[in-house]
Amino acid sequence: MQAKLITTFDRLNESDFLAKAGTIVTNLTANPNYPEPWAVQVATLAQLIAAYNAYLDNYHAAINHDSLKIALRNSARLALTDLLKGLIPYLEMVAQGDTHILATTGYELRKDVVRGGSADILAAPNDFRVAHGAKSGSFDIHIAKLLGAGSYEVQITEHDPAIEANWRHAMSSLTATHILLEGLTPGQAYWVRVRGIGTAGAGVWTEPVNLIVD
Repeated sequence: MQAKLITTFDRLNESDFLAKAGTIVTNLTANPNYPEPWAVQVATLAQLIAAYNAYLDNYHAAINHDSLKIALRNSARLALTDLLKGLIPYLEMVAQGDTHILATTGYELRKDVVRGGSADILAAPNDFRVAHGAKSGSFDIHIAKLLGAGSYEVQITEHDPAIEANWRHAMSSLTATHILLEGLTPGQAYWVRVRGIGTAGAGVWTEPVNLIVD
């Protein structure tokens, strides 16, 4: 039987991979369709979360392009990818062909098995606001919760926001309200934008907002 869930992890850039993995971890956490304990042949949810956090830490550590840290990030990515791919047969077995259950996993579904529904690209989040954080060098970001989004990606740039190459991944968040972005340079002006990540992939970006860091 051909698999209904697919992974495109090998083709994703680092920020998209981070966002997609975060969506899967969020969707599988306390998922009533996949109650714990899972089958002994697959990774536990705790192991999956630990692998995701290890990749997240190494992802941020490698932002300065240090070759050793990049190697550690790549190793953590491979380990996380192996766990995510290894879960697919179990998730499909439990779902017994029910695409509505499979859609709750956060993985991509093959186009020929998606029936009705929710494969549309997510719209840009509403009520997007950026304010100074309580601590120097931080922004407090707020958006309205977006239906269908399992996580949210934040990107920033200090340069022309109209040039796509200027944007870089800043963080992923599992919540919509009060996203705290830290480690910014006081006195520097940043453009900020946010998008939702759902079962159909990354959504539309908000219009960027510009603010000088306290």
